[in-house]
Amino acid sequence: MNSFEYNPYDDLRQIFQDPQSIKELPQLLKYINDHKLAVSQQINSDINKFHQSNNDLSGKDILELIQSIETTQTKSQRIQTSIQSITCEISKLDLMKKNLTLSMNIFKRLQILSYSINELNQHLKADYRYKDIFDHLNNTKDLLEFFKPYKSIDEINRLHLVMAKIETKLIDNIFIDFEEILVYHKPSKDLKYACMILELIDDKQKDKLLNWFYNLQLKEIKAIFNNFDEAGSLDNLNRRFIYYNNTLKKMRSENADIFPSSWNIELELSKLFCEITKEDLLAKLNQRKVSSETLLSCLNTTLEFENSLNTALKSTDFTRIISKVFEPYLSIWIGDQDRYLNSKMIEFFSVPKIPPEFQSSTSFSEFENVLKINSIPNISNSSIELFKVYQKILIQALKWSNGKIHLDLANLFNKYLAEYHDRILLPIVNSEQNEANEVNQLESIKYLTMVLNTGDYIINNLDDLYKKFNNIISAQYKGKFNFDNLNHLYLNLINRSMNRLIDLISTDLRFSWRQFENNNWNNNEPSEEVSNYMIDIKGCLTKNCKAILPLIIRESYIRTFCNKVTELVVRDFSNNLKLIKPLSILNIEQITNDINNLKQLIMKLPLYSNPNWDDKTLNDKEKDKSLQFYEKYVDNQFYKLEMLLKLLLTPTLPIDNLVGSYFSLIHDNSIKNFKKFLSLKNLSVLEQRKYIDNFNLQLSLANDDLAEESPIMAILKDDSPGPINTNPSVSNTNSGIISPFPNMSSQAEGSKSPKLKINNLEKNLRELALNSESNINKFNENFKNFGKLFRKDNQNQGHE
Repeated sequence: MNSFEYNPYDDLRQIFQDPQSIKELPQLLKYINDHKLAVSQQINSDINKFHQSNNDLSGKDILELIQSIETTQTKSQRIQTSIQSITCEISKLDLMKKNLTLSMNIFKRLQILSYSINELNQHLKADYRYKDIFDHLNNTKDLLEFFKPYKSIDEINRLHLVMAKIETKLIDNIFIDFEEILVYHKPSKDLKYACMILELIDDKQKDKLLNWFYNLQLKEIKAIFNNFDEAGSLDNLNRRFIYYNNTLKKMRSENADIFPSSWNIELELSKLFCEITKEDLLAKLNQRKVSSETLLSCLNTTLEFENSLNTALKSTDFTRIISKVFEPYLSIWIGDQDRYLNSKMIEFFSVPKIPPEFQSSTSFSEFENVLKINSIPNISNSSIELFKVYQKILIQALKWSNGKIHLDLANLFNKYLAEYHDRILLPIVNSEQNEANEVNQLESIKYLTMVLNTGDYIINNLDDLYKKFNNIISAQYKGKFNFDNLNHLYLNLINRSMNRLIDLISTDLRFSWRQFENNNWNNNEPSEEVSNYMIDIKGCLTKNCKAILPLIIRESYIRTFCNKVTELVVRDFSNNLKLIKPLSILNIEQITNDINNLKQLIMKLPLYSNPNWDDKTLNDKEKDKSLQFYEKYVDNQFYKLEMLLKLLLTPTLPIDNLVGSYFSLIHDNSIKNFKKFLSLKNLSVLEQRKYIDNFNLQLSLANDDLAEESPIMAILKDDSPGPINTNPSVSNTNSGIISPFPNMSSQAEGSKSPKLKINNLEKNLRELALNSESNINKFNENFKNFGKLFRKDNQNQGHE
């Protein structure tokens, strides 16, 4: 029952084991009540005993405890009083000991101070040495510093006054000795310790001595080279520097051991001389106008003197210390360089602009042999000389300054590079030959390629020139100059030169296109041989490219030129297709054969940049590296011509079929381009109306997205019939590199003809009835034959 986990139900079940046991409940309750009363009495009894014991303890025991505590407190107070008395006596003893020790130390120091002062007086009365005085003075100054708080004591104050008189006498004697030795050249004493004594007494006395000494050394220089006599003129600046160098040498030999090395007498004297010289130069420069020769002579002399001081004194303190006074006047020199560069422009105008090896050749065959023998870059020597002059001028300016003169030079270089463009190179590009003969053609090629290469050379050197200026010019002038305008100027010149070269080839091809027009297309027989006009075209391209490409230095420009030649050929061919009458399957077959043959030549054009190249030297590995991207571009360009031929082969009737073929092959919604195509088909304006109406109708019903303008039709010109000489220089005048068009072949393979609604079915049936079934059979047969042509072309290409 004493457990906290006691469960009374277990005992109750044991007491009341059966229903008969309920009758004993009154007895059980009486027993429990009696037990409860007995327990309560026992508890009350225990409580009374506890209270009685506590009452007995609070009387006697507590009184004893209080008395014990009071006794302890009394004893502790007596002990504390005794301890305080003892410690107070000990503290007094410690203080007395400390004061006694301090008094003994002070007295001892006072004795030493008095002795040191007496010793100093003895040294001053006798023939003293500064080394001994310095040692005593040093100790005495330390002692005086110790007694500084006790100056209110009369005796100590008296010692301070005595010491002040000694120091004053020492200073006077030192200055007298310096004057006697340096001015009157009496026998030398140990003045190095005298300098140390002055420094120990007061730094102001040291500065006073140095100023006196510096003025003494520079006295003659100031008297001789003043601004009022001829000796002080700018022409005698070198004499001033020589005189000072002699003074410096004399001082080293005679007075080397007088001053401590830590004072840097030579360095400080040289700085003072430079400051005096700078003030004199500034006054002279402000008094009169100085010629460029005098200015540069004085500047170079000053720079040499500054460098000699830096070397002799192992310092960098003299860099531009005097020469910077000339910087504001360097504009005079800039003016001289302006006149000099202008005279160089006149000289460049009269000298030959192409290498002498190229000047004597008057025919293409002769010039081709010259190119095989000589590998001389076709660059104007005057441009190379111009940058050499720039380099020389810049090196000179770098020696003199890194300030505003470089900004002025950058603007000057900018000016004459623009002059070189306008006066030397641009007139060559703008000039036109009066007679179109072989000599004039070849000369134009020589000069135009020279302009192209020279422009590229100048652009490359402009970047280096800008970096040099940016590295040497001071921070405040950075960002205030650039050569962006020159870059744009020469890039445009390069592009114009290249377009002029393309114009020359275009002009040279006129005879070939006249042959193309005069060809007997009516009686043309199918042949695998190349047409006569194509032989002339290939010969013209080969002749010009073998002369032009070896003269172009940069590979990227060679590629650009070949791209432009490809565009020229494709454009001219496309625009002259209207001259073929009739445009039959046989004629298209011959044209296709000619185009494939021409394409093979166009693929090899970049290789003509090597004048010694021939077909035997080309291997597959070389081809993959040099022609891979170019061949892709050529394929894209000729694809336009192939699609145009395929479109031209489409019969004019039925109209729906022709318009549908245009949408399928050209894939644009431009009515202007569609009119170009109709003109190429030799349809009159009146006949074109119904085609245009059908074009608009199918365009309104088309579901596919069509381009605004196809590059295939962009190469066609909308002009009157006749031999066409397309001038490629009209376009791309602002771009040096031509980006190829997207892969048109993949576009054509993925494109489909526009889906027309069912309403067109009735119109197609009506056209079929009007034109009879024979026209449809002929159309299908023509397309089959045309497909054979392209399969044959592909087989030939695969075989090659």
